Amino acid sequence: MAKTCLLPLLLAGFAQTGCAGGSALETIGLRRPPELADALKPARNVPISLHAASKLNVDAQGRPLALVARIYKLRQEAAFQQAPYDAFLSPQKEKDALGADLIDVKEVMLVPGQRYEIVEKVSREAYFVGVVALFHSPTPQRWRLAYAAADAAQSGIAVGVHGCALSNGGGARAIGIGAKLLSPVLCQ
Repeated sequence: MAKTCLLPLLLAGFAQTGCAGGSALETIGLRRPPELADALKPARNVPISLHAASKLNVDAQGRPLALVARIYKLRQEAAFQQAPYDAFLSPQKEKDALGADLIDVKEVMLVPGQRYEIVEKVSREAYFVGVVALFHSPTPQRWRLAYAAADAAQSGIAVGVHGCALSNGGGARAIGIGAKLLSPVLCQ
């Protein structure tokens, strides 16, 4: 009986000693399970909203046009942020530019005034989500946005798609945008 009463007291004492308790627990055969690899963790649910303006993707005469937008699941965002606009015009150039960072890409056709809303499953291997809009005449550096996937899973992604530029709406904040999305643009 004395041994049975001592075991809970010993375990409670080990638990209160912190790090030393962990190794003490291991000596009696109790172990903390190993950390799961990112590939084995459940996918994140990332709500994504693309809101197309009524004057979407305007041409030289100011007429609105349909637009192709792409949603990227990425391991890292540096290559995505540095790739030139024309790298996104061809699937092969896109793969060459993004390399091993590209996990998946989804293409969406937007028409003026459309609201596209979806909850994307993003694997834990994808640390970033990118959005590219293939405008007729894009404003420099305003045609793509990147988000940390963990932040996006918490707050969602809301993107305004306008005449020649993207804007970060509510939800997660795009990476490295600074004030450039706050200033108005004049489409050519």
